[in-house]
Amino acid sequence: MRLRKAVFFQIALLMLLIFIPAAVAAGTGGIDLSLSTSAAPVGESVTASGKTAQEAWVPLKVVDEAGNIVVFDATKSGSDGNYSIDFKVPEGAADTLTVVVGEGSKVSSKTLTVGTKSSSSSPGGGGGSRSTGPDPVTSTTGKASVSPDTGGTIGLGDEATIEIPAGALTGTEDVEVKIERVAAPPAAPAGFRLLGVVYEFSVGDSSSYSFAEPVTLTFTFDPEALGEGEIPTIQYYDADLGRWINLGGEVTGNTISIQVDHLTKFSVMAGLPEEVPLVELTDIAGHWAEATIKELVALGIISGYPDGTFKPGHEITRAEFAALAVRGFGLELRSGKVFADTAGHWAEEIVATAAYHGIVKGYSEEIFSPDDLITREQMVTMIVRASDPAAAAEEIPFTDSGSISGWAREAVAAAVQEGTISGYPDNTFRPQGNATRAEAVTVVANTLPE
Repeated sequence: MRLRKAVFFQIALLMLLIFIPAAVAAGTGGIDLSLSTSAAPVGESVTASGKTAQEAWVPLKVVDEAGNIVVFDATKSGSDGNYSIDFKVPEGAADTLTVVVGEGSKVSSKTLTVGTKSSSSSPGGGGGSRSTGPDPVTSTTGKASVSPDTGGTIGLGDEATIEIPAGALTGTEDVEVKIERVAAPPAAPAGFRLLGVVYEFSVGDSSSYSFAEPVTLTFTFDPEALGEGEIPTIQYYDADLGRWINLGGEVTGNTISIQVDHLTKFSVMAGLPEEVPLVELTDIAGHWAEATIKELVALGIISGYPDGTFKPGHEITRAEFAALAVRGFGLELRSGKVFADTAGHWAEEIVATAAYHGIVKGYSEEIFSPDDLITREQMVTMIVRASDPAAAAEEIPFTDSGSISGWAREAVAAAVQEGTISGYPDNTFRPQGNATRAEAVTVVANTLPE
């Protein structure tokens, strides 16, 4: 009897897969799909989520390489169009599975690798090799359990997103990261108005969490909602002071991003430029790059952190440096190469623009690794491609010049000849060392047109 019930249930689900497409097709728009991970072992739970028409049936099929349906399920989207389906990687699954949601002309699919994913490829600054472990978690449902070892990207649809790099979360246990809309937010400060809703970010049970490393927040907004002369800014609410603090932000199309090292309530607001107070940098007085940092901050090429610091000694990522180069040279955003790991990233258009102009390359055709820390030789190679200096002889006057990668030698020689970059007091260059924020702004400033 139990067997007959199980068979009947499977037949019913298959009938849903056949007949519910009409319900989906009756809605407007397509269907989005995100997976909580792109690689999972047998038995591990995976969440498929996204957005489609309101209150529409969403069929899900997991198909193996032979075309067999190994998992099938269905759910109904909510009144906001969001849906979420959990499934487990079935016994006997191997290699690659394809996760498909929707039916007919409204279909989205993602590839799921069975087991731990690893790859070997060449770095975007030039050659070399690297390997990757399990992918960071990805979610668009507004919450996810995140491992400190891998980090992840959590979004509330496409409204608000937090990108957490590996090592930014403290401790060793997985914690839940959540984004929620605030029902009764504090009023906007004088001279500003909300462009959207207020979001509260939390880690575990804390809505005032402090990270070990900066994380990136990205919000969408409607550019057409801006009044004449208004600009968008990200602001956070300081509960102790009882007021909003303006952070500015980096605008790309209809998104604005900022790096922070703590969480609270955030929102995108509109205001006139003269009403946007500048954040005083408290940790650059007397620093060797103080004047250069102030220059690039004033030009809007780089910004400080919400606590008023610049952190000149902090390391910088490949995406962040690409953004410095694009903004520094005033490059108009263009459609270029979108790598598998930059699609949906806050720097997607930045990296595409840099690739269009030949400034960056990937580790491979599919991998750019935007959140990897950039090495000094990668940084020099990118800035030389952007500034196109005169060719130089490959005589590099550093005691460790022999450790400079072959693909970077010509760029390093040209940059040293042009005075774009110099070595350390001990006459080393440290090509594989990670570049700092102060070093990054310096090489950009040294290549800007007079």
